[in-house]
Amino acid sequence: MSELKPAAGHDLGALIPVLGLCGFASTFTMRLVDPLVPTLAAEFGQSIHQIAFLVTAFAGCYALGQPFLGPIADSVGKLRSISTCLALLCVLSGLAAFATNYWMLFALRAGAGVMAGGVIPAAMAAIGDRAPMAERQIMLGRFLVIMIIGQMAGASFSGVVADHIGWRAVLGVAAALAACGALVVRLVLKPRPLAERPPLSLAGAMTSYAAVFANPRSKVLYGLVLLEGALIFGLPPFVAAILHERSGTGPSEAGIAIGAMGLGGLVYGLLTRILVQRVGPAQMMRLGGLAVALADFAFILPAPWWTSIGVFLSIGFGFFLIHGTFQAQATELAPTARGSAMALFACFFFMGHATGPLLMGTALQALGTQGALALFGTAVGLLGLMAPKLLPPLGSRT
Repeated sequence: MSELKPAAGHDLGALIPVLGLCGFASTFTMRLVDPLVPTLAAEFGQSIHQIAFLVTAFAGCYALGQPFLGPIADSVGKLRSISTCLALLCVLSGLAAFATNYWMLFALRAGAGVMAGGVIPAAMAAIGDRAPMAERQIMLGRFLVIMIIGQMAGASFSGVVADHIGWRAVLGVAAALAACGALVVRLVLKPRPLAERPPLSLAGAMTSYAAVFANPRSKVLYGLVLLEGALIFGLPPFVAAILHERSGTGPSEAGIAIGAMGLGGLVYGLLTRILVQRVGPAQMMRLGGLAVALADFAFILPAPWWTSIGVFLSIGFGFFLIHGTFQAQATELAPTARGSAMALFACFFFMGHATGPLLMGTALQALGTQGALALFGTAVGLLGLMAPKLLPPLGSRT
């Protein structure tokens, strides 16, 4: 399929459902390991912290692939890049289902992280190419609704299926979803006619990144999103172990709790238009930081396991109040190099995502569960409070 072929008239209407399916497949794969940490530790004879490092490997490789995937998406076309990455994600997830040792699973999850990283940033850049700024955060919110259902399903489905069938079946389903996404995006969506696509070269990539960093807001935004990823996503890999220690629960309960983050994101996605128009992006960031902070402090209490569903619903809703605003601003950093700008956005976010479990693991060992949760809760509350001052949203009230 040529990237210069004229786009069909129905493309815009199909854009969010099709890219949402791609995002679903990517986030479904992303959150699989969180509820399985104790299960995989027993399977491969590793410690909880060693298995949690699988999350760091996936997220770290997701981040490290972005500086390369962004220019590729800008050059060969975002739709073609998305479909190729999903096809390779299918292969890697399928192979991971047959992993016979920890290091084989580690390598395959790391490779899957790279390929998953080629989906969502390129999809958001594609939305940015087609949606005017006034509607962009709302359209991104609709995209997030479908994407977040994938996140919610990945965590919940993973725990339940692992309890009843086995963790390998979960990876098989992830492979099938990635294959479906690759096929649908190729069959349904058409490339934009007359789109300017720079030749793929090191010089072209450097030119694109120079355009991104020419905007002084870039450095601030990327620093904030790195902190956000570390402070919010340090906790999930340890949830199963914390709940098991408190209540003797298994992967099913941990998966349901972590999956509630997706439910909180779903609430955000459904309310995006109201939130943007009536609350405003600046206040959304403040409220998001407060919601996550209060949830972290609530998780300190040794309550029944099912109360953690409300805790992680609040974390998910608060996270997307902050992150949705960051995403919308990232799409406008460099309109002529939007794929590269979104790739860097994802790179810094997932660098934080990869660092978070290491920081949380260190805090848990040094401060205990209560001290670590209090530290992270306080930090994310301060992030939400300071973000609107450091990076006032464009064209919005504060």
